[in-house]
Amino acid sequence: MASPIRLTGFSGMLDTDNLIKDLMKAERIPLSNIQKKKQFTLWQREDYRSMNTALLSFRTAVNDLRFESSFQTVKASSSNSGVLEVASGGANPSLSKVNVTKLATSATIIGGQVTQSTADPVNVSGTVTITGSSGSADITITSGTSTIDSIVKDINGNAAKTGVKASFDRSTGVLYLSSSSTGSSSKIEITSNSGTNALVEVFKLDTSKLSVTGDDAEFTVNGGDPIKSSSNTVTINGAQVTLRGSGEATISAVTDRSGAIDKIKEFVNKYNEIIDLFSTAASTKRNRDYQPLTSEEKSAMSENEIELWEKKARAGTLYQDSLLTGALGSFRSALNTPLELSDKSQLDMLSDIGIKVKSDWRENGKLEIDEAKLSEAINTRFDEVVQLFAKTSDTKADTPENAKKRRGELGFAERIYEEITKQLTSFTKKIGSGSIEALDDSVLGKQLKELGQRESDLERRLEDIETRYYKKFTAMEQALQKLNSQGSWLSSQLG
Repeated sequence: MASPIRLTGFSGMLDTDNLIKDLMKAERIPLSNIQKKKQFTLWQREDYRSMNTALLSFRTAVNDLRFESSFQTVKASSSNSGVLEVASGGANPSLSKVNVTKLATSATIIGGQVTQSTADPVNVSGTVTITGSSGSADITITSGTSTIDSIVKDINGNAAKTGVKASFDRSTGVLYLSSSSTGSSSKIEITSNSGTNALVEVFKLDTSKLSVTGDDAEFTVNGGDPIKSSSNTVTINGAQVTLRGSGEATISAVTDRSGAIDKIKEFVNKYNEIIDLFSTAASTKRNRDYQPLTSEEKSAMSENEIELWEKKARAGTLYQDSLLTGALGSFRSALNTPLELSDKSQLDMLSDIGIKVKSDWRENGKLEIDEAKLSEAINTRFDEVVQLFAKTSDTKADTPENAKKRRGELGFAERIYEEITKQLTSFTKKIGSGSIEALDDSVLGKQLKELGQRESDLERRLEDIETRYYKKFTAMEQALQKLNSQGSWLSSQLG
C-alpha cells in the first residue's frame, strides 16, 4: 500500500514528522518483537534441517550394515585368460574347471579377391535377396552405375532388417559378410531373382557357400555334459565370463571381508558426528542480549557488524530441544540393549567385537573401536558379526511389550535404522518438508503462519495509529496557526 501524502508544518512551530516518528517507535515495539520471534523461528527451522540432513547421512551408513552382502564381496578370477575371462562374480561363484572345445561364431561369407577400384562402376546388373536372422532385404545392382562402395553401403543400410553387415578390405580386395548375432541360429543366405547372381559376379563369391550358419560355443564344467551357448558371454556357477579360445581354465573365487571393517568404521564415525552435532546444539545456551535484528536496526550497522551480531543471536536455537535429546537417548538405549539370542555363547553386544563407549564423560557417549579385536571377530566369527548387525525380527511393535521385544531381537544396524526413521518422522512433523519459509501444517509452519498473521494485523493497526497522530497534530497546527494569526492582528491593532 502506498504511503498517504501528508501536509504538515502549517504553524511553523512544530516538527510534526519527527515528533510522530518518535511516538511511533514506542508503538512499533510489539511489531519488532513479532518480527524478531519470526526470524528466530526461521533460524530454528534452518538448524533443524541441518540436523535432519545429518540423520539422513547417518541412516545411509547404517543401511550398509543391514545386509549380509555388505560385509563381504566375492571376487572370481580365471587361471587362463586366453581361454576365458571373468567379467564379474555373482553372489557366490564356485570353484569351476572349464574345458572350452568351441567358440560361438557368427555366420560368415568371404568373397574372392577383387582387383577393380571401389569407386569404378561395375558391369553387371541384377537384384539379389540377402536373408539373415532378422529378415530379408533386396539389393539392386545396376551396371554402369553401382560401385563396390555403393553396394557395401546398400547392404549395411539394410542391416537392421537382415542382421547382416558387410565390410570390404581395400588392401586385399575381399568382401566380408557377417551376421550381427552368433550361434547356430545366426545365418546368411544370398539368392538371386534373375539368372545371374550379381553379388557373386562382383565379389567372386563361392556359389557353394551362399547359405551359411554360425556355430554355438561348446564347453564343459567340472567334467559334466557338454553345454552349448549361442554367445561367448556366459554365466558359470554365478560368475559372468567371456570365452576367448579353446582349452582349459579354472574359475576360482576369493572372499574379501576387508570392506566390512570400513563400513563399521563409517557407522561409528557417523554415530559420533551425530553425538557431537546434537549434543552441541542441545547444550548451547541462548544469549538473550543478542536478539534478531529488524530492518531498521540493520540499516544503522555495517555488514560485518550484522554478521557478528547474528552469529551470536542465532546461537542456542535448539537449546535443550526435546527432539535432539530424545534422539540421543534412543540411540544410546538401542546400542546398550543386548541382542536376544537362544545361544548365549554368541556375540550379543558391540563391545564383544571391540566397539565400546569412550570412558571420558565429556565425550557424551561417543564410540571407539579396537580394530584388532574387530578384525579378529570378522575373521573368526564372521556369521555372528553379521547377525550382530543385520538380524531381523518378525515381532510387530504394536504394543510397548512387543516394541521392547522387537528391539532386543533386531541387530544393531536394524534397530538403529528404525530409530533414525522414527526421528526423521518426528523432524518432518516439526519442520515440514518444504522450504524454510513454507507455511505448511508442521509445528513450525503453523507458528510462522500465526506470526505472519499477527505481523500483518499489527502493521494495519500501526497505520491507523499513525494516521490518528497526524490528524491530531494537523488539528493542533491549524489551531496554532489561527492563534498566530489572531496574535498578529492584535499586535497590529495595538501598534
